[in-house]
Amino acid sequence: MRNLLNKQNKLIKIIPALLWSGIIFFLCFLPGSQLPKEDWLDKIYFDKIVHAILYLILFFLIIRIAEKLTKPVLFIASILCITEGILIEFVQGSSLIQNRSFDMYDIVANIIGVFIALTIILFNTK
Repeated sequence: MRNLLNKQNKLIKIIPALLWSGIIFFLCFLPGSQLPKEDWLDKIYFDKIVHAILYLILFFLIIRIAEKLTKPVLFIASILCITEGILIEFVQGSSLIQNRSFDMYDIVANIIGVFIALTIILFNTK
C-alpha cells in the first residue's frame, strides 16, 4: 500500500511539470502570425524575459519531483530544461511552423532562466 501511495505522490508531482512543458511547447509552436506585434515590447526584450521566466518555472517544477534536492537532481533538471529549449528552437527553425525562426538569443534567455533558478536554490540552501 505504501508503495502505491508513493507512486501516486510521484505522479502528482510530475503532472505540473508536464503541463507547464506542454504550455511552453504550445506557445512556442504557435505560428508567428498569431503572436502580438508591439514595437515597445521589442524595445524592452519582452520575448527574452518571457523565455527566461518560462524556463525558470519549468526548472522549479522539475526539481520538486525529486525526493531530495541533490547536485545530480539540479544537473538533470538543468539539462532537461536546456534541451527542451534547444529542441523547440530547432523545430521553429524548420519549415514545420509558419512565420517562426531559430533564435539563438531565445536559447540564451532559456539558459539564463535556468541559471537564475539555480542561483535562487543555491542561495537558499546555504
